[in-house]
Amino acid sequence: MSQEITVEHAKKAQKDAEWAYNNAMEKFYYSMLEVVFLRIKSHLSPQGLKKVIEMDKKRNNNENIGVEFSQKTWAVLAESWAGAEGLAMTKIADLYGLEIADLDISKIEKLNEKSTSPQCKPTKK
Repeated sequence: MSQEITVEHAKKAQKDAEWAYNNAMEKFYYSMLEVVFLRIKSHLSPQGLKKVIEMDKKRNNNENIGVEFSQKTWAVLAESWAGAEGLAMTKIADLYGLEIADLDISKIEKLNEKSTSPQCKPTKK
């Protein structure tokens, strides 16, 4: 039995997925931040460890430095994720056999207006 997919059904599915995505992204960014910090720290030389400890002390002693460091960190994560997410979306869209006509272009155009947002660009076969 095949379910008829209406425009309204597709819009609701988009809205539900976007809500779930936004909620998951915050958790994901914290996880990604932890993984990246641990990866960096697992590769530190004694000199590198000293630099990290010194910066952490500066951040703890000066709220402005701490806030600026956090803002830059989140910006780097968003920038890094956008590229990785776009690549993953493209490859998974290809696995589904999706073509550009299968996508709601208005959603992609809205994402392109945001500088750090992911972009989905399925490849042509």
